[in-house]
Amino acid sequence: MDELILRRAQKGDASAFEQLVTPYEQMIWRVCWHYLHHREDAMDCAQEVMLKAWRSIGQYRQDCGFSSWLYRIAGSVCIDFLRKQKRMVDSDSMDAMAENGFEPADDSPTPEAALLDCESTGDISRAIDQLPADMRTVVILYALEKQRYEDIAQITGVSVGTVKSRLNRARQKLAAILANQREQNEKSSVLPSERRTGK
Repeated sequence: MDELILRRAQKGDASAFEQLVTPYEQMIWRVCWHYLHHREDAMDCAQEVMLKAWRSIGQYRQDCGFSSWLYRIAGSVCIDFLRKQKRMVDSDSMDAMAENGFEPADDSPTPEAALLDCESTGDISRAIDQLPADMRTVVILYALEKQRYEDIAQITGVSVGTVKSRLNRARQKLAAILANQREQNEKSSVLPSERRTGK
């Protein structure tokens, strides 16, 4: 990052700020889309991310990468939006156990495998939509944005152990959700005559 441009942006230079964020516009839009799956809502939230970043640029101290800082703002904006729309559930967190070094057995499919095992992107979106906020964030960052554990920990402000714990629980929930979706799809594909005759 160009330090001079950053300093100018932090002093209120809008053109300097634009130079900083323009390379990340597609990333911000993509993250908002992963959360919302709705074009207009994603556009609105992406604009809100830019506005919050502009208002907060003076507080950016480079304690994390600029992209990580923007990821953090984007996740916060989208989760707030979903909660206001009552489209986000909270989880019964095991984060305290993770902070103390506990990590569940990791024998379930990876998020990528669970997602790729599903036939349609619609099913993938619906499955992710049903995850609690903390799990949805790590799945989006890890499976869809290809971020490392360490980067996700920095973005979300938790330990690497907590990131791994959330991913593990997300894997289990995704597997159950996708299995249920496939079962429902199979039931809906049965012809009416077959339902009546039991064939």
